[in-house]
Amino acid sequence: MVFKILRKDAITIWQNDEILKRFPRYKGIIDGSQIARYLIAKTIECDYESGDSIENLEIVLKEKSLEFNELLKKDIEEIKSRKISTNSYINLTETLANKYLERCIFCERQCEINRIDGQKGYCLLTKDSYISSAFLHLGEEAPLIPSGTIFFQGCNFGCVFCQNYDISQAWKNEREIDDIAQKVDSKQLSVIADNLVKKGAININYVGGDPIPNIHTIIGSLNHQVSNITQLWNSNFYLTDKALSLIIDLMDFWLPDWKYGNNKCAKKYSGIENYFEIISRNHKRIHDEGSGEIIIRHLVMPGHIDCCSKLILDNIAKELPKAVVNIMSQYRPQWKSFEYPEINRRPTSQEMQEVKNYARSLGILYKPVS
Repeated sequence: MVFKILRKDAITIWQNDEILKRFPRYKGIIDGSQIARYLIAKTIECDYESGDSIENLEIVLKEKSLEFNELLKKDIEEIKSRKISTNSYINLTETLANKYLERCIFCERQCEINRIDGQKGYCLLTKDSYISSAFLHLGEEAPLIPSGTIFFQGCNFGCVFCQNYDISQAWKNEREIDDIAQKVDSKQLSVIADNLVKKGAININYVGGDPIPNIHTIIGSLNHQVSNITQLWNSNFYLTDKALSLIIDLMDFWLPDWKYGNNKCAKKYSGIENYFEIISRNHKRIHDEGSGEIIIRHLVMPGHIDCCSKLILDNIAKELPKAVVNIMSQYRPQWKSFEYPEINRRPTSQEMQEVKNYARSLGILYKPVS
């Protein structure tokens, strides 16, 4: 019964003209009138060798990104008639991703350790990827359900209030990762994704922990996936410009977090540097250069309305007019938040209303997904 009610809500959301206006390609993929980006990328032939330098591969990547975006403008029937290439844009991005792993720069911590050789940086992951769970998620935003969520073990953040601390942080000092999660290669990940499609998923939702340390495995799985389904990136979005370049053409939909409106709060509660500049840069790229179909998740934190919520909303209104925002009231004290008295409570109803009123005053679309 619950599933039927939620499915009805998901169908009703498409009667909202603003949602249809913001997410036309995503709706088209659901209806079968559009083709998922990764399938289009498979038809682009790339001239390179696996032994090429990173610099040369990056040059080819830029060239093929331009070709990909020109192809997106073609008639749908012309795109459907194209054949899969043996050395495709997907292969190129996977090759470059694995090159980056030799001095890992996927996230902005830029540990630059050789994960291929088994070294571990902040995320404590080698080249191997681990899945903690994969299932049809009915608790995501209405346009996204039922969502085929794949939860990766590990994270590049250290949020003291993390609600998924069991898969993001707690295991690091307590247990071996092999004891608590399933190791997967790209082929196995594709099987998990295809099974979610068979169960009724309308998107494949890469989440965690965080998917950033697993970019190479996720891209590799696209070589084996065959379904015309939305690929969705659900992340803290603290990834490098080079890492974003690997996936920006392959993802149909973006579900990024935007937690903090300044660097001081980000450093204090998540242990990261230069947060606001990096996050605003990445959001701007997917808005202007990527699909532009975005729901930004902003978790309202108690006592952080002026220093975080309003500054984030100001940036979104100015730089990301196509984005929809989920103003989330789900914050609750978890993990180590008891060590920080100022956030050791839930946001009040007055705080939540103040954030929503401010979003409304800026003309930000939030109601359909919040």
